[in-house]
Amino acid sequence: MLIIGHRGCSYKGYNQNTIRSYKKVIEEGAKAFEFDVQLTKDKKLVVVHNLNLTKVSNGTGLVSTKTLKEIKELNAGKIENGKDEIPTLEEVLDLVSSYPKEKRVVMHLELKGDNTGLISGNIIKKYIDEGFLQIDDFLISSFNWVELDLIRTICPQINIALLEGSIRRKQLLPLLNSNEEIFSKIFSYGEEDYMLPISDDFETSKKVVENEVKDENDLKILIEEIHNALNGKYYTQKLIQTALEKNAVSLNLWYKTVDKDFIEEVHKNGLKVFLFTVNEKADIDRLKILKPDGIFTDYYMQTKNYYLENK
Repeated sequence: MLIIGHRGCSYKGYNQNTIRSYKKVIEEGAKAFEFDVQLTKDKKLVVVHNLNLTKVSNGTGLVSTKTLKEIKELNAGKIENGKDEIPTLEEVLDLVSSYPKEKRVVMHLELKGDNTGLISGNIIKKYIDEGFLQIDDFLISSFNWVELDLIRTICPQINIALLEGSIRRKQLLPLLNSNEEIFSKIFSYGEEDYMLPISDDFETSKKVVENEVKDENDLKILIEEIHNALNGKYYTQKLIQTALEKNAVSLNLWYKTVDKDFIEEVHKNGLKVFLFTVNEKADIDRLKILKPDGIFTDYYMQTKNYYLENK
């Protein structure tokens, strides 16, 4: 099973999605790490997870409203974990290409936000065309499957993965009477385009919605959506068929909501399954039943050692 460093690592003294965190897991022997790219106001690609900078830097506001110069003035993550710039995509590619092929990791690059596919594709193509990297150094993923189609117009052979398991803001909002500010009160990543229930326990999430939402129409819709998300209703034959039509190599799914039967069905169709984000020992133990092809984890070495000792 492939163990993937999620945003590099989240060890004490390390900020995620930074050059130092990627170097750390590479030196620990990781075969892959994951990171997220977003566009700045001046159309540069930076490596940062949240759309809003507040929780992932010492800055505030949306990444898309800042220039690259403004982003570079911030510290990635918490100052107490070290002084780290928010890297550009090119800086991450420079790091990986500096290693010999036998030590090079596969980059699981997630496209976040609109218009990231084409620009990422052009940058990646340049590195491949100039011989610094190879096509198999990448697996491109996104919840926004249009962006996967777009990057394929630049790099037709690049491997892609469909991300699924999150509640889609743009599909949900038109059904509601409430404005989108309600999402930050009832979902994790409530300011993002792709949100998660605030708890993986349905009754807990339901109670939060009931406390915050007064409109009966909205209450019904939101509770149903959370129920669907937590009970694996997003994991359908149609999802598998879409992945096959797009010639994807994997489905990247939320480990808390997927079951063994669906993973087996995905495997029968020749696709891989990577699960996000597995950190707890009890959840690692559950992998014996689920049998995914790989997992994303914030604690690469700890997870690797526990898995090898208990598989």
